[in-house]
Amino acid sequence: MTLLHIGLALIVNVIWGFSFVAAKVAMEQYPPLLFTSLRFFLVALLLCWFLRPVKGSMRIVFAISLLVGIVHFTLLYLGLNAAGGVSAVAITIQLVAPFSLVMAVIFLGETIRWRRVLGLLLAFSGVMVLGFDPIVFNHLTGVMLVAGAAFCMAGGIILMRKANGVGAMAMQAWIAAISFPVLLVFSLLFEQGQVEAIMTVNWASVAALMFTVVVTTIVAHGSWYYLVQKYPVSVLTPYGLLAPLFGVGFGVFVFDEPISWKFIVGGMITLAGVLIINLRTASKLETQD
Repeated sequence: MTLLHIGLALIVNVIWGFSFVAAKVAMEQYPPLLFTSLRFFLVALLLCWFLRPVKGSMRIVFAISLLVGIVHFTLLYLGLNAAGGVSAVAITIQLVAPFSLVMAVIFLGETIRWRRVLGLLLAFSGVMVLGFDPIVFNHLTGVMLVAGAAFCMAGGIILMRKANGVGAMAMQAWIAAISFPVLLVFSLLFEQGQVEAIMTVNWASVAALMFTVVVTTIVAHGSWYYLVQKYPVSVLTPYGLLAPLFGVGFGVFVFDEPISWKFIVGGMITLAGVLIINLRTASKLETQD
């Protein structure tokens, strides 16, 4: 990788790490379902020119939108709201990798050898160690919701592998356009104070919402897609694991979140397992190509 592209990869992961903080700040003003709906409404507005039907793939795009846009992000932001901090969330969401591997074996008939099995065991064991941290244990519901979000995202990734002719930005645009009206209805049914939250201007929350929409969703994801087109996935995978580390760092710096030795051990075991899975999976994909 060139120095410029290494810098871009680092910036993208700093953005993804900070996105947990931005979402947490925004949800101090907006209820979780309303925040998710607003996020997708603005993303759909900004990416509307990508909303072109893709022949033969729209049914699976709708399924992905249901699983990723509606269920995944609902569970993620409800979990972030309930978890009391961003550090545990930033680590737990990394379960997307082992869940994706398990689903690939079950639904796609992939075979895995001992290295990726080891990665699976490490990833899940690390989250279990994380759960024994007293601070995390007191907010276990939030962590469980985030684990559910990771499971749904893994299912979405499996479906995305079957979606032909849908680019990264088009997929984000369709997920946003399909998800925001459903989430808005859910917010009206299950939350209160939506009008007051929108009409009461809190600049920190507005800035956090816009950061999530523009910087996280469009700039960071778009930049990562650009890098994926230029470099093998195995080259980019180690950079992708910096996002949770940045997320934990920002949580400690911004919210003064305490970090115990159990949290550090559990987090490192989880990330080690995810790294093994991602590197071996990327290597296998590149061999097939």
